[in-house]
Amino acid sequence: MAKKAMKCLTAFPFSNVSCAFFASTFIPILIIFLVNLDYGCSYRHERMPRVYGNRMPKSMLTTESRKVQEKIVAYHNFFRANVRPKASNMLEMSWHSGAAKAAQRWADQCQMLTHDNATDRWTEYYGPCGQNIFVATHKVPWFFALKMWNLEHRNFTYGSQKNKLSVVGHYTQMVWAGSHKVGCGFSQCKTPRGKTFYNYICNYCPIGNYMNNLGKPYNKGPPCSDCPNSCNKSSRLCTNSCPFADLWVNCHELNMDHSAWLCRDKSKEGLRRRKHCRATCHCKNKIMPKYSL
Repeated sequence: MAKKAMKCLTAFPFSNVSCAFFASTFIPILIIFLVNLDYGCSYRHERMPRVYGNRMPKSMLTTESRKVQEKIVAYHNFFRANVRPKASNMLEMSWHSGAAKAAQRWADQCQMLTHDNATDRWTEYYGPCGQNIFVATHKVPWFFALKMWNLEHRNFTYGSQKNKLSVVGHYTQMVWAGSHKVGCGFSQCKTPRGKTFYNYICNYCPIGNYMNNLGKPYNKGPPCSDCPNSCNKSSRLCTNSCPFADLWVNCHELNMDHSAWLCRDKSKEGLRRRKHCRATCHCKNKIMPKYSL
């Protein structure tokens, strides 16, 4: 029977690979102001830039704030819309409360640059989500944390098989075309020696950074050319996302050869299969994450 030869490959083992080595170098943030220098008439005192440092109120960083959520989403969409080379299938991101709760829960554990288990980032419809972590010795705006992740693009070569996850993984997860949900958490922490540090964590759903596609986190081409009828004209990002993710990496291949068996079988076993391939079975003409075998 053909069914016996079918092999359903879970995406779960890839999840650990995609996140376990995202940790960036611990970056001490030192802000030094030389306020006593004589700048003469060219720089008036009242025009000195405003630096918050540890005086930055928590309300500007806590992700329980709707305003902070909106800023984090806007920053991500800015970076996604400005990738080089341009992306033809980049989805517009939006906030995910479940991903945010998981990110906050892990941020509160104060484990520095250690990632939690993929099972702790599990969401009902997307499965395990990706994760980026940033740590600082001083409070910095969310934009700074995201900018540091985005700066890894300097070490990234589109289409290359030589990109290293440990070097570019934060960037590639941020701009993974099929990852269209983000949720973040912030926490003030103490090291075992009593030193203060600040945890910034974002979780991304559906998960990105599949190793065989690391060099191509998105399709190259004119913005929205893969979604001409589902394009945000302002941001030039695609809006035709799928509210599900496949939990088997070969759902697409199974659907091509055994569509009825995978997506239309109403037996108990058929419903179980469909639950693992919701995106393939229910999302047509949608942009979905790439899975490579």
